[in-house]
Amino acid sequence: MAVTVTSLSLFVVAKNSINARRLENMRARERMRKSNEGEYPDLYRRLEESEMASPMLDPAKLQLVQELEIEMMSDMYNRLVTACHRKCIPVKYQETELCKGESVCLDRCVAKYLDVHERIGKKLSNMSQGEGEDLTKVNMDTKK
Repeated sequence: MAVTVTSLSLFVVAKNSINARRLENMRARERMRKSNEGEYPDLYRRLEESEMASPMLDPAKLQLVQELEIEMMSDMYNRLVTACHRKCIPVKYQETELCKGESVCLDRCVAKYLDVHERIGKKLSNMSQGEGEDLTKVNMDTKK
């Protein structure tokens, strides 16, 4: 009886953890869906606030930036699907539905992929901001 209660409690904890990850993944998918539809308000706000966007970004350039963002998000999504499918789902399908192990594997794979993608994006953003500051310093030094 004690083993059953322990197993049941472990199952509940695992299920809650999986549900939390699924909710996080659903939110990420919703953000990707919105970005593919051109409804990513955070991106536009950041573009408008950046130095690049203020006086120098005309509507044609803004459209180009938006199209590139959509293309990058679509590419990231396609790579995610390919990588996680290859990792978590066997070549020969045995059932029409995903089994629990495949489902858990996919949840973890997607969460890791999105986490790494976000970290890399932040790192590249920080690096580009640092380079922009360095260029500004160089330009100021040459003007003196």
